[in-house]
Amino acid sequence: MMRSKGSLIGLAQHGGLAGDAEAACRLGGRRGRPCQIAEPERRQLLLDAAESVFLELGYSAASMDDIARRAGMSKKTLYRLFETKESLFAAVIAARRASLNVTIEPGECADAPAAGEALRRYLGVMARFVLAPRQAALYRLVIAESQRAPELAHSFHREGPSKCRALLSDWLALQDARGSLHVADPQSAAGMLFSMVISDLQMCVLIGERGAPDEAQIDRGVNRAVELFLEGAAPRDKKIAGQERG
Repeated sequence: MMRSKGSLIGLAQHGGLAGDAEAACRLGGRRGRPCQIAEPERRQLLLDAAESVFLELGYSAASMDDIARRAGMSKKTLYRLFETKESLFAAVIAARRASLNVTIEPGECADAPAAGEALRRYLGVMARFVLAPRQAALYRLVIAESQRAPELAHSFHREGPSKCRALLSDWLALQDARGSLHVADPQSAAGMLFSMVISDLQMCVLIGERGAPDEAQIDRGVNRAVELFLEGAAPRDKKIAGQERG
């Protein structure tokens, strides 16, 4: 059955036209002036396709052929951008982390209340991201495949949790240097904060004990964790003054 030009473009754009997704671009372009997909767009199409295929088939079962086909691109195009399946998976995780679009600014956190507000904002965004269904599905994938494909776990940890915690650790070290907070071991403190806010809820989500927590529950956990942390990280002179008043 003959398909219209419009229907072919639609199929190609949604990955339904086998072979090369650039076919949609060529079909939609003007004669004599072939349309080109910009490199960032092509890369994003491949990352989206890879994430879907990994989640559906599992890392080990997924092939680069599957991903190229889902993206509607040639395998040659895929390998030009990502040399291995491992590098492609690492790029998927890095892209998801980058999509957070959140940071914890050095700012002028001259006191604990200002530092507390910065912590609440950062940890709240991180908790909502980590505990969301899509991210939980990626965690389950990594856990299920870690014995067969240890490189998967390494890539996931390097591009995801490690970089998010490093950002918080650097911020805590800066606050310690400024005297806003007293944090003798910023790396351990960053890990502790993430654990206090996320770990218990994440375990329940991963094993299916519960669904994703609601906004109020996340906020309660964040507020309590920050409150406890600030009590222990108050500058020493303020702790002494508080003890004397008590």
